[in-house]
Amino acid sequence: MNRHDGLLPSTLLSSHLLGPTSKTDQEVAHSTSGGYVLGDPGQPAPVPTLLIAIFDDSYSVTGSTGNDPLSNRYAEARRALTVVARRGSRRELAALLHFDTPRGDVGPVSLTRNGMRRLSRSLCVPQGAAGSSELGPSLRRAAAFAESCPQHAATLVIFSDLLLLDRDPSRVFRGLEDFAGEVHLVVLGSCVTPAELDGQVSITHIDRSDSPGAVARALFASLVTHRPGSHVAT
Repeated sequence: MNRHDGLLPSTLLSSHLLGPTSKTDQEVAHSTSGGYVLGDPGQPAPVPTLLIAIFDDSYSVTGSTGNDPLSNRYAEARRALTVVARRGSRRELAALLHFDTPRGDVGPVSLTRNGMRRLSRSLCVPQGAAGSSELGPSLRRAAAFAESCPQHAATLVIFSDLLLLDRDPSRVFRGLEDFAGEVHLVVLGSCVTPAELDGQVSITHIDRSDSPGAVARALFASLVTHRPGSHVAT
């Protein structure tokens, strides 16, 4: 798989909406929000697809000095999903999971305008979340979702700073290669890649110094992998 080098600061303040300034901007203006451009979502995938996103809501991410204290990753994820859903189809599914509790999970549901109503409910830190730093439980739920949709090309996207408290993090990392589909790890606020992941998954590093839209583009890239005519803005 390809290695990504995108970067995100969910901590940056929102930018004002910028109008199109060039031919390229005009072509993708429908994907612009908060001063950043995503790209063109293209057309619905010719094969059934399933995108599963897992969010780390631990204190090291959401705390006042964490890697995403304002939870902008959720606003950007909503933007990426919404842009694709506008041209989505019932055979394209999406699911959202959280480290902390299955109470905040949604999916798989069709990635359409109607499906976005359900997905939007999960695009926040779950109410009453205790801030778990364990990836293992949500990873097992993601595997179950993928197994329940065997005809769908599955992609797993994980948003985390990788400061895990699983009993054996190395085993969890190694287990990612057993996922029945592609795996894209979006690393928040860290440039350290565990040796167990080297060459096994696609990786995007997102840092506080990155401009708004980095998280959205990382998710958007995985969402449009199988969609003809799509492209991701750079």
